[in-house]
Amino acid sequence: MTPRRFLTLDLETVPDEELVAAVDGEPERPYADQLRRLLDERRSRSGGRTDFLPIPFHRPVVACTLEAEERDGVVRVVDAGVWTDRAGDEASFLRRTWQRIAGRTVVSFHGRGFDLPVLEMRSLKLGVPAPRWFRGARAEGAEEHLDLIELLSNGRAAPAAPLDLYAKLVGLPGKEEVAGRDVQVLYGAGELGRIAAYCLTDVVQTWLLFLRYRLVEGSLSRDGYDESVASVRRDLPAIARRSLAPAEARELDGWWDRSARFFGEPAPARQAR
Repeated sequence: MTPRRFLTLDLETVPDEELVAAVDGEPERPYADQLRRLLDERRSRSGGRTDFLPIPFHRPVVACTLEAEERDGVVRVVDAGVWTDRAGDEASFLRRTWQRIAGRTVVSFHGRGFDLPVLEMRSLKLGVPAPRWFRGARAEGAEEHLDLIELLSNGRAAPAAPLDLYAKLVGLPGKEEVAGRDVQVLYGAGELGRIAAYCLTDVVQTWLLFLRYRLVEGSLSRDGYDESVASVRRDLPAIARRSLAPAEARELDGWWDRSARFFGEPAPARQAR
């Protein structure tokens, strides 16, 4: 039997420098000033409620993925990856991402509202075709894309919560030293490694939440769920060391210690100061 294949995806973005300059209309002005003026305008228009920019402004700087395959009622992790814009060639990144999505069920947290629309807008800007995505998983209700924020809020019938809260609910660390609002500052400081580590732990937590949801809604048995979670703990560290940069793999190693309670492991002893 052909296994069902899953791809969990998360992006971290910054405002597109070219688009910010085009909207500002004064290209000689420094980017920081252009962006500040744009954010001030967004806050003013929203009555101070938000300065979150529309989707076309968002440029990916980090993308993290986790791949898994389901056979005989167990879902096992088979790969993980991190892309950063340090590698350059965003168009190639987009092409590879659409190819990897094809034939897989996408698992995301707010992916319908953010991550996949960002990929679509970047493809629009750079002229990268994604016909299989538009003809399949993009359709509302399509089984090829399972967005946890919709699953956990019953299709938004109940108020949705942030990933951090759902993660902490089940005993995962959630957000730690870095959150989405920090990405712009970290990127400006050249801290792509910290952004990538943050993004990767979000992907892992999204996947673990998805497994827990499947246990609750009944598509994974207790034994299947336990073995699927065990695969994350057993297989992902080795995959990370093989697939990720050393700094990113080390950050994930530390995250396992902070997630011991979720995996039913004793918490590591704290060193005396």
